[in-house]
Amino acid sequence: MTTPRAAAIYARISSDQDGRGLGVARQVEDCRKLASGRGWAVAEEYVDNDVSAYSGKTRPAYRRMLADLAAGERDAVIVYNLDRLHRRPIELEEFAALCERAGVSQVATVTADIDLGNYDGLFMARMFAAFAAKESGRRSARVRRKMQANAAAGLPHGGSLRPFGYDETRMVLVESEAAIISQLAARFLAGESLRSLAAWLEDAGVSTVAGKPWRTTTLKAVLASGRIAGLREHQGVIVGPAAWPGIITEEQHRRIRALMQQKGRRDDEHHAGMRCRASCGAASAAPGSTPPPGASAAAMCACPGRIMAAAAG
Repeated sequence: MTTPRAAAIYARISSDQDGRGLGVARQVEDCRKLASGRGWAVAEEYVDNDVSAYSGKTRPAYRRMLADLAAGERDAVIVYNLDRLHRRPIELEEFAALCERAGVSQVATVTADIDLGNYDGLFMARMFAAFAAKESGRRSARVRRKMQANAAAGLPHGGSLRPFGYDETRMVLVESEAAIISQLAARFLAGESLRSLAAWLEDAGVSTVAGKPWRTTTLKAVLASGRIAGLREHQGVIVGPAAWPGIITEEQHRRIRALMQQKGRRDDEHHAGMRCRASCGAASAAPGSTPPPGASAAAMCACPGRIMAAAAG
């Protein structure tokens, strides 16, 4: 076989809790040693950190490597283990077909080599991919069961960032932040808008736990969450009391959710009555509504699914 002169190194890790990229760095280091030992020249390193291959989400570095392989710019692939490349059989088949078209047959791993240019090599790759998919499925099922058990027990879910108002354990209040949430809830219930409250936080120099300015969507999610009322949610549904203390009462929580729903309906009605500037320029009306005084009878607008009342001439 010809010694590769423009090999690609690919590294991936599904979860990087601390964001330091140590897992992928170790993979890349081992791949570099493998390339050096074989005399393969490495053209580029492609790294997807904190990205799952089983979930089906887009892996930017992986897609870029595929594009370079298809363009003939890479002549081999080095990876720590085949499951770093694929955990779904369908992705393996797409990868193998692309490599065949591009004339790339050498895929080297730290644990084993695969020659995609012959049936035995492709068969072994398929076996590895099927096993990886099975293990990923079992792991996902275990994670789901654990999450359900934690929810039933009122325990926190976890995550890379702590929730505003609570410390890293997610069980103990950060008093200064809890006081801010309490004030935000009271002011929202008194009639202040999310926009004005977000502006107040910015003026006061209060940022999110990620160190970013508050936006209305972020603020809405915090105020609407069951967490700050001492309630445990799972997949958007409250399943019972939480093991951590609440910041606001359950009554306040219900009132906040009801007020947000009421505001949402008013916003929908407002948008339904706005002029359709994007296409026909007619004043829109909700389906089945009566045209405003001076307007012609309701007519279908060019906008799909909308009933428009033509503006008076």
